[in-house]
Amino acid sequence: MKTLLSLVFFMLCSLSYGQDIIELEAKQEKDSDFFDYEDYGEEDGKLVPIGDKEFLKGCSWYCGGSVHNITASSELKGNGVINYEAGNAHDFDEKTAWVEGVDGNGIGEYIEYEFDFNEDPAYNVNLGINKLIIANGYKKSRQVWENNARIKQLLVYVNDTPTFLVNLKDSFEIQTVEFETIKFLNNRNLRLKFEIKEIYEGNKYKDTALSLLMFYGVGVH
Repeated sequence: MKTLLSLVFFMLCSLSYGQDIIELEAKQEKDSDFFDYEDYGEEDGKLVPIGDKEFLKGCSWYCGGSVHNITASSELKGNGVINYEAGNAHDFDEKTAWVEGVDGNGIGEYIEYEFDFNEDPAYNVNLGINKLIIANGYKKSRQVWENNARIKQLLVYVNDTPTFLVNLKDSFEIQTVEFETIKFLNNRNLRLKFEIKEIYEGNKYKDTALSLLMFYGVGVH
């Protein structure tokens, strides 16, 4: 019976998503490969860190690439000091987060990124993205991360067309997802929507959080 139900489930998924959905697996990375201190000094002949840690320090895809606008289907209401807006997922800060704002665990909620280089007269169609850099959950601290739900699976839409089904790890550290390069044209904008399909439950709250969803790509160097 269990096997039959599983078969029916996968058949329904195939009908819902179509045959062109590409399933992608996240790769586990280390935070140390993506975060570095503002500077270093010398003390007793040894290098010591100075200042706070920075995400994607130095030159990255963002030396030439940018996101035009970020929206979400819902946002958890803030408390006046802390907010949970969509832009938090793209602010280079691991300690902030987009948190969906509906009752339950946020299945079906989404965050959407819009890219638009139409207003740049010098743009020569050289930019593209081929990797997601993700800090899953609310990475403010280990306890906060454990208390809130994390994303297990994302359905990615490219201009409203479901294209990728991404399986994320339940990991406190950075993870990446690679895919074939998506190029940005100079005569149209492009939208990427990330819809929550499955979650890892939090120990205390049902709210599902995402601290960072950033990009790596081509055309910058």
